[in-house]
Amino acid sequence: MDSVGTYAISTSAWLSLQAIPLLISPKLIVTMLSPDARRPTDLEIYLSRSLSMTLLCLGLLTIVLTGLLPLSTPVAESENSHTPSPYASPTILLTTAFHVASTVYTYTNYMATGSVCFALGMIGSGVLSSFGLWCLMFGGGEGRGKVSGWPFRNDEERRRKREKMMKRRGL
Repeated sequence: MDSVGTYAISTSAWLSLQAIPLLISPKLIVTMLSPDARRPTDLEIYLSRSLSMTLLCLGLLTIVLTGLLPLSTPVAESENSHTPSPYASPTILLTTAFHVASTVYTYTNYMATGSVCFALGMIGSGVLSSFGLWCLMFGGGEGRGKVSGWPFRNDEERRRKREKMMKRRGL
């Protein structure tokens, strides 16, 4: 498994870790987060479970769209086993943006409340946003071989092109 697959599994696991308590026991989560002791409303329970299913769906979509879970038949898969999913980069970009937004949100809540839960959420989302950024730049074996050479110059490719031009000119 390459770095993109590791990122997809990590993102899915992190989102599932957040989603399962909301799905299993939304009353407990809403009661813990409420500043006063009261019973949660039906709307709060509905929104908790809806958020939970959304997080699980996002985690599964990340795995599917990065190509970690093949959706083709084994015959077609054996012919194109080395081709990466065309949706991997956009999926990583969007999930990384989600993790960055989640990091900023949990950081602002941590600074306002000082809660350890927000600090843990900030650390988890921060690590995944950094890993997603790394995957966008270097993951999947594309980082050094891109045409633009961003963010670093590809001196080896330039040397090969220069030698090829010299051979064509007969020098």
